[in-house]
Amino acid sequence: MSYMVGVDIGGTFTDCAVFDDRAGRFITGKAPTTPQNPAQGFFNALEAAASAAGLDLRQLLSNTVTLVNGTTVGTNAIITGRGAKVGLLTTVGHGEALSIMRGGGRTKGLSIDELLYIPGAHKPQPLVSSDCIEEIVERVDCKGNVVVALDELGAQAAVRRLLDKGIEALAICLLWSPMNPAHERALADMVHRIAPDLFVSCSHEVAPMVGEYPRAVAAVFNACIGPLMKRYVSGLETQAADAGYRGRLLFAQCVGGCVPGDRAEAVPLYTIDSGPVSGVAASSILGPRMGYPNIITTDMGGTTFDVGIIYQGAPLTRSSTVMGRYEMAVSMVDVVSIGAGGGSIAYVDPASGAMRVGPRSAGAEPGPMCYGQGGTEPTVTDANLVLGVLDPDYFLGGKRKLNSELAREGVGRLAKSLGLGLEETAAGICQIADNLMAGEIRRMTLFRGYDPREFVVFAFGGGGPTHAGAYARELGVKQVVVPLGNCAAVWSALGTYLGGVVHVYDRNEFMREPFDARTLNRIFTEMEEAARLQLAAEGFTRANMGLERFISLKYGAQISSLEIPYPSEGLAAERVNSLITTFESTYARRYGEGAGFREAGVEVMKLRVRAVGRLPEVNPGKLPKGRGNGQPPAPVSKTRPVYWWEAEGFLETPVLNGERMEPGAEISGPAIIELPHTTMPVRPGQTSHMDDYGNIVLNVGGRPRL
Repeated sequence: MSYMVGVDIGGTFTDCAVFDDRAGRFITGKAPTTPQNPAQGFFNALEAAASAAGLDLRQLLSNTVTLVNGTTVGTNAIITGRGAKVGLLTTVGHGEALSIMRGGGRTKGLSIDELLYIPGAHKPQPLVSSDCIEEIVERVDCKGNVVVALDELGAQAAVRRLLDKGIEALAICLLWSPMNPAHERALADMVHRIAPDLFVSCSHEVAPMVGEYPRAVAAVFNACIGPLMKRYVSGLETQAADAGYRGRLLFAQCVGGCVPGDRAEAVPLYTIDSGPVSGVAASSILGPRMGYPNIITTDMGGTTFDVGIIYQGAPLTRSSTVMGRYEMAVSMVDVVSIGAGGGSIAYVDPASGAMRVGPRSAGAEPGPMCYGQGGTEPTVTDANLVLGVLDPDYFLGGKRKLNSELAREGVGRLAKSLGLGLEETAAGICQIADNLMAGEIRRMTLFRGYDPREFVVFAFGGGGPTHAGAYARELGVKQVVVPLGNCAAVWSALGTYLGGVVHVYDRNEFMREPFDARTLNRIFTEMEEAARLQLAAEGFTRANMGLERFISLKYGAQISSLEIPYPSEGLAAERVNSLITTFESTYARRYGEGAGFREAGVEVMKLRVRAVGRLPEVNPGKLPKGRGNGQPPAPVSKTRPVYWWEAEGFLETPVLNGERMEPGAEISGPAIIELPHTTMPVRPGQTSHMDDYGNIVLNVGGRPRL
């Protein structure tokens, strides 16, 4: 036996997805996240999956060939401000770059309501206190030439002053270092001699992109979480080895795929948002194989709702990311998150008297009121329990019992303050959450030139299948896919290992048309050789390496660049203009016809190579057909009253065992399909069936008449 195992630590639950390559089956496990000690939830989820496979933890891990962790440790440290005390070394005259920000710096990360009152907006709290910023005498120009030599004696004195102030990590961001990193490397070597144990973050390694401010932000954030992530990674590696795992522990990252522990320790910033990104990665790899090239990915967990877009089999990416209202130069798979999860709290807004849902969440501790762990405010999960959508005796496959009376008490208190009925209020909570999610999908699609009606929705996470029928209907989407049935609840955990080991190499290269194809081909070849050396050092053979090329272009006199594929075989001189043709069509779809400024010419900004070390392949095969020649029967296990707002009341509703569904089984709503780790309502006017791969497909239909 050999297993591929992924563990994704979410805000409320920690998910585990195991693929048994001999049996060709998936095994799932869930456990509550343990915020004070994430490793505990990690191993609890592993134990839950091992139990489902009829094994103990040591038996599972000793037969595991790949173990990957998607972690929120770094993300949480940034959001909560619990990172290390950071010092910053920068070029003389540029010590205030973080404070000055960019033109729109004071508005980055603000909500729409906050943006309506710009005069009241303030800059965010400083990332580095002014007394922990030291300016170093040196200068490299925009072409990488050394204009002023590094003042080593002055730099040593600056480092010692920062150490005397108690810094726990150091960021180094010098002007134009992506064009020539020699001075940053010299400073890093100097610091390692003076303070060998100090975590050092160099901007040319973290974010090798032109743009001093976002590069400095990336270097500082990386330093901020560096010591914490180093302890977490080394501790988890030790615990996994003690529990029987004999391989190397890998960590999911925001560019998709995963990296070995030493890389996660050196550049921990790339582990941020690795969980949501892994869900998009799983969809982009398995979705097209199952016949779905255009996908809106929707991941509803206990804390957040995450949206991504896959177009023609490839996920959308972005070149910068905003965290804590600071913009950093970190390219990643484009995932947008809002505070709309099962644990999102419903309350009455004191200013308007209207009911609101989220973004505050009950999280894993204390969780929704129905958990019975001390929660005092009603949540979306409580509302679904009141409506009868959830079975209090079958939550997490019956491993956790929910307290219906506590849920009714919380929702009832809210209903009383609103002057509404209990079920009306519960339905209102769910409808508000559904509309929030539909609105986020509109922003992710329509605002970027994509028509959601041309996509299917992949609904995953514990809550995605529960709400997808409602928010997809608001968008006019025709079909929702719950991928691989119960695997949907741990879809992001599954995605941590599907993409393989991934390294991304960026090079700034400025060129105006007409482009020099020979130069571009040569640079890509050099980058690919470095990538092959890295993957070879990690044990991958050439046969197990995959290399992809990308080029970023923009119109002259405009600021928005777009990344498009570059042929792996290179471009002949007479075909180089095909890049411009592809760029123009992509730009028009993204920003609208006429948005480009062709008269200003097209410019090359950056080259990128994405190198993949392929892990053992995971391919979901088609399920065997049932014995009968006709349509398989729907596996109805029981009925229960469910409140459907479309019917304005309770209907006695059939409840189906999703694990016993066979390909071709047809269900007409209203109905409830229960799986061990998620529940999918088939709403009135909707139908559902299971396809040949075991996906539960919901035919959404239009809004039913009341």
